[in-house]
Amino acid sequence: MAHTSRNSTLPGGVPKLSRSAVYKKRALYKRKKVATVPAVKEVALTKTKTVAGEKNGGTRTVPVQKSPRFYPTEDCKTPLKNRRVAKPTKLRGSIVPGSVVILLAGSHRGKRVVVLKQLPSGLLLVTGPYKINGVPLRRVDQTYVIATSTKVELPALPAIGDEIFKRKGIRTKNEKEKIIDKT
Repeated sequence: MAHTSRNSTLPGGVPKLSRSAVYKKRALYKRKKVATVPAVKEVALTKTKTVAGEKNGGTRTVPVQKSPRFYPTEDCKTPLKNRRVAKPTKLRGSIVPGSVVILLAGSHRGKRVVVLKQLPSGLLLVTGPYKINGVPLRRVDQTYVIATSTKVELPALPAIGDEIFKRKGIRTKNEKEKIIDKT
């Protein structure tokens, strides 16, 4: 098995455990605190270059690495690296398309609804059906449902995605005035 970090990273690049918690977990208090100083290599910061021309002195001392031409006016913090990869949500084993579930939250709590499918966002697409118990086509997170053993056969569904649930653009004042003028 590959080595994984004891201290996993939460969203936003924040470590799950504090520095003291890792110290305790790794039992570093039991070990000897001996610091080994690594050998420091002498790195030349400048080098000498030969310069052509009789009045230029022959050589110049120049830095190995040029200093930057641009300096930021203020020190700005760089965001932490987020290595978290978005994975598709796993569907609970008891929930399959056609299964009857009970809603636990929202205006329709306590009602039994039919699961149509799982949307790409990971949410469940459920319906009452509307004619039977008044629950329209809704998106629900699987944590807010209780699965029952009852299953219903579903006909072939049309392609329904998250895009039909997107809100329309907010009307501006000019659009509202145009509507009022027309009436």
